[in-house]
Amino acid sequence: LVATTDAYFALHAAQEAVTSATVAEQAGARSLDAAKARQAAGAATRADVLQAQTALSQARLARMQAEGDAANARGVLANRLGLSAARPVKIATPPDLEARRLGDAAVDRLIEAALARRPDIRAADAQVQSAEANVRVQEAAAKPSVSIVGNLSASTVNPGLDPRSGAVGLSVNIPIFLGYQPTYRIRAAREQVEVQAATRDRLRNDVSLEVWQSYQTVRTQRESFAASTDLVTSATESWELALGRYRAGAGSVTDLLNAQSALAQARTQRIQARYRWNVAKVTLAKAIGTLDTTLFDDARGPRPSGTGEMQR
Repeated sequence: LVATTDAYFALHAAQEAVTSATVAEQAGARSLDAAKARQAAGAATRADVLQAQTALSQARLARMQAEGDAANARGVLANRLGLSAARPVKIATPPDLEARRLGDAAVDRLIEAALARRPDIRAADAQVQSAEANVRVQEAAAKPSVSIVGNLSASTVNPGLDPRSGAVGLSVNIPIFLGYQPTYRIRAAREQVEVQAATRDRLRNDVSLEVWQSYQTVRTQRESFAASTDLVTSATESWELALGRYRAGAGSVTDLLNAQSALAQARTQRIQARYRWNVAKVTLAKAIGTLDTTLFDDARGPRPSGTGEMQR
C-alpha cells in the first residue's frame, strides 16, 4: 500500500512537472516575442533573438522530457494497481491538506498512538504474556496436586443384576524429591520473560524514534513547501519585472533569461517540496500504524499566495 501511495504522489509530481515545463515554454515564447519586437524596432541585436530562441528550445526540450517522465510514472502506478502498464490511469489531484492531527497533536500523543496500534508491538506484548503464563505453569507443576477421577459403566453379563456400576477415585500427587529440576525450569521461564520484555521494550523505543523522526520530517517538509511557494511568487514577480524592463529598453536579454530560468527552477523546487511533504505524511502515518484517510483532516496547508502561472 505504501509503494502504491508513493507511486501515486510520484505521478502527481510528474504531471505537475509537465504543467510547469509548459508554463516555462510559454514564458520562453513571450521572451522571444519581446526580443523580436525590439530587434524590429532597432533596439536589439540578432544575438538577443538567438539567445531567446535558445532558451525557448531548452524549455521545449524540458517539457518533452517531463512528458516522458510522466508517462513512465503513469505506467508504474498502473503496475502497482495490478493493471497493465499500458492501461491509461487518471488520478485526482491530492489537495494540499495539513494533517491537523499530525500538525497540532503533541508528538508524545502520536507515539502513544503508535504503541497502541502497531501490530509488531502487539505481537511483542503477546510474547511477554505467553512467557509469563509459562512461569505460572512451571510453578504449578512443582506444587502438590489433587485430582478426582470417576467412571460409570453398564454390563449385561449377569442377567437380573443391576448392570450399572461406577467408581470414584481421589489422587494426591506430592512431589517428594525431584532434584533442582523444577527450580531450573521456573528460573528459565522467568528469564524468558525478561528476554521477551527486553525485546518488547527495545521495539517500543525503536518505534518511538521512528515516529519522532517522521514527525520532524513532516514539519520540515511542510515549511519547505511554504518557502518554495514564496519563492515561486517572488520569482514570478522578478520575471515579469525583467520582461517589462526589457520591453521598455531598460533591461538586457541576459537579465530577462536569468529571471526566466530562476522562475523555472523555483517551480521545480515547489513540485519537489510538495512531493516530499506528501510522502512524509504517509511515512508518519505508517510509523503510527495506520493509513486511514481520516488521519488527514480538511485543514489547509500552505498554499501558494499566487498561482504564479502566466498566460500568453
